[in-house]
Amino acid sequence: MTEYDVIIAGGGVAGSVAAKFAAKGGLKVLLVEKYKTPRKKACSGIQFGYFEKILGEKIPSERLCTNKINRVRIHLPSGWGMNAPFKIFNFMRDTFDEWLNQVAVEDGAEFRDECEVIDWDEDGDLINVSISNEKKEVEKLRTKYLIDATGLRPKIRMKLHPEHFGKGSSGAAVNYYLKCTSDLQDNKLYMFYNMEYNNMMFAWIYKKSDLWVVGTGYDKGVAERGRMFFEFAKEKYNIEGEVVKKEGFSTNIDFTGENKVWLGEGRILMAGDSAGLVDLHRGVGMDSAALSGRLVAKAILNAEKSNKDVLEIYTKLMKKITKMTEKNQHRSIYRFKNNEELGRYLKFGIVKMGLGMLVQNFLNKFRRAEKLTLLPP
Repeated sequence: MTEYDVIIAGGGVAGSVAAKFAAKGGLKVLLVEKYKTPRKKACSGIQFGYFEKILGEKIPSERLCTNKINRVRIHLPSGWGMNAPFKIFNFMRDTFDEWLNQVAVEDGAEFRDECEVIDWDEDGDLINVSISNEKKEVEKLRTKYLIDATGLRPKIRMKLHPEHFGKGSSGAAVNYYLKCTSDLQDNKLYMFYNMEYNNMMFAWIYKKSDLWVVGTGYDKGVAERGRMFFEFAKEKYNIEGEVVKKEGFSTNIDFTGENKVWLGEGRILMAGDSAGLVDLHRGVGMDSAALSGRLVAKAILNAEKSNKDVLEIYTKLMKKITKMTEKNQHRSIYRFKNNEELGRYLKFGIVKMGLGMLVQNFLNKFRRAEKLTLLPP
């Protein structure tokens, strides 16, 4: 029976980063991804400039969209708006995640797609893991540590603690992809705070290579809210063209439960969305996913050297991210009754947030990756 130090389920951002740093530290690592790669994924694919520091890699230009985003345009419910310079990485998740898989392999990890963890049981200091491989055969493996990085529907966590999850969806998002002409500027990310269109964070418009993305999120009835925002955007920016595709995704993580952020138990650890690091207030999540992947690898390496409890180490390393996420999960804008309340909050908070982003973005240039302040603060 083949034995590993670490088996990681999920070849997205969190899993790939964990595999990279664990393998780079000298551990024998297996990273498995359920789907054939590169695989399509519904996701915004935008990140702040400090993302490369977390990854420990410079993102190749061919893995980025051809147009660069270097400014944000923020709109309040009243219609008032403001511009701010901000470097943003813009990419499609299929080609980006494939690159991250390759980086993990280059640092020594073994990667297999069309493979899925289907069962496991703890056996002393080891974990027996069953995987379904690309031939649909069941393989029996053993590992010291098992990491769930399978995303918004985390297979391992759901089996361990089904009570962490609601019966339905706690929210959804929808994106329209368009080939069009318009009054929009290619280098801007447009953010709209308006509860008619989004009661979870903000609605968005930005360009990916030759396609414009118009999208939003809502706790219920997202299809209608998405259509409303799409019609609003068409009129405001004189958009003329065709919808190439439409995509959506939802989550069944129960944000009303007590276990929003959960990092694991024993030697079974959670990273990224599997750990509940879903922060609708910030509107971005790949940075926290990547950082959790980096920190879970560090926790395992430290535990191997010190013979201390890995979950205790991981919990300490994740304290800042956990605190921020849990705080923000209570700050999502659906707590406001209407746009008037949201507008009053933003009127006083937007300047503070903007200044905070500028200050923390500057300070992040001097911080180690593991000490970064994720934005917005």
